[in-house]
Amino acid sequence: MQNASLQQHIRIAWKLGTRSHAIRGLLVFGILLLAVAFLSGAFSLRQPLVVTLDIGISGIRLLTALLTLFWMQEAFMRDIERRTITVAFGLPVARHNYVLGRFIGVMLLISAVVLCWGLALALADQFASWGYSSSSRPYLDWRYGLVMLGILLDAWTIGAFVLVVTSVAETPLLPFMVGAGFALAGRSIGPVLDYLAFSASADPALKANFLRLIDALRWLLPDLSQLDWRASVLYDTPLDISRIATGLCLAAGYTVCFLTIAVIVYRKRELN
Repeated sequence: MQNASLQQHIRIAWKLGTRSHAIRGLLVFGILLLAVAFLSGAFSLRQPLVVTLDIGISGIRLLTALLTLFWMQEAFMRDIERRTITVAFGLPVARHNYVLGRFIGVMLLISAVVLCWGLALALADQFASWGYSSSSRPYLDWRYGLVMLGILLDAWTIGAFVLVVTSVAETPLLPFMVGAGFALAGRSIGPVLDYLAFSASADPALKANFLRLIDALRWLLPDLSQLDWRASVLYDTPLDISRIATGLCLAAGYTVCFLTIAVIVYRKRELN
């Protein structure tokens, strides 16, 4: 009974995500991002293929973050807003099936998006040389799949955090807004800290005032920039195994912690 309930909630989350009108607009936005990436190569006289792929990967990262926020809101906050969650929690099944089932359903949707948009970007990049035959070519081998995996793990971490917020939220916009701030902070904290610590052009006043604070925040927030592994694909640089291992451990650790907290809170949550 519990396994069947888990599968049922996975299917419900999938249906809610695919039927949302707002999500269709975001998918159109994703198509526009691919078009922008394709056209951006025309502005590079030496590396149009590399520029196209670089901007396209950034576009997919943006798209998956937005879709994660919208789909998590659709899968959880709609039930709370409409009070239908009381029906789901009133059934003689474990609440963790509801929580994990909906989350897995959303992440399956994100996986489908990463797969489709990753393939579309790789295909578009084959035709983005804009007549520059000497253009440097990115390395679309197994390492490109590793880059897509990093994007997917990034979305899993963001989604798990949003799930924690939904477990205590009463208004539908709170998980979206807090989740967006979390995604922005997580993706920015590493580059900002590296800039302040190592860049010769960094303002000394900024270093004095913010370096310690941001370094302390790095122990609280996941450094999602550790999951961005595109350099090897773009420039054929050696893979940084320590960076990849750090990213994998970070994503797995934070996701498990967030999921555990969400399950505990949902189990104790009293709904009117």
